Amino acid sequence: MNNKRELIVPLMEGMNNFYKLMRVLSKERYKSEKVLTEKQFFALVEMKKYEKIELKNLSKDLTVSNSSLCILLNKLVDQGYVYREEDSNDRRNTFYALTEEGKLVTNEEIERFIEIIEAKVEVLEESKQNRLLTALDDVNSLMKELI
Repeated sequence: MNNKRELIVPLMEGMNNFYKLMRVLSKERYKSEKVLTEKQFFALVEMKKYEKIELKNLSKDLTVSNSSLCILLNKLVDQGYVYREEDSNDRRNTFYALTEEGKLVTNEEIERFIEIIEAKVEVLEESKQNRLLTALDDVNSLMKELI
């Protein structure tokens, strides 16, 4: 590709459109029943992938600072959705994990989010849904190479 802007400008537009879609979906999630903030939701969804995770690794996964994440996690601990555990081998390391209530709330919030997304996607004709799926598969695999 001779002109890199031919790639970069549409990429920036796509990122902006994705961001706008996420904002719309989050607003609709809040309307239905606000249990978690957007940041809390995505932190819990990421934590759900692990039995337990260190602050620094979760911070990397979410691309947020340790200090911001620590504040967020403290609130989630206070709400009873997350617990912290010191590393028995090195007390400087702290692990975080979902409580049973945290798992329940996370699953409920994920289900609510899926229902909102399904309602948005259903307005598209089936052929457009198939195109979207193919495009997302392609974009996601390419994005993983850039991250």
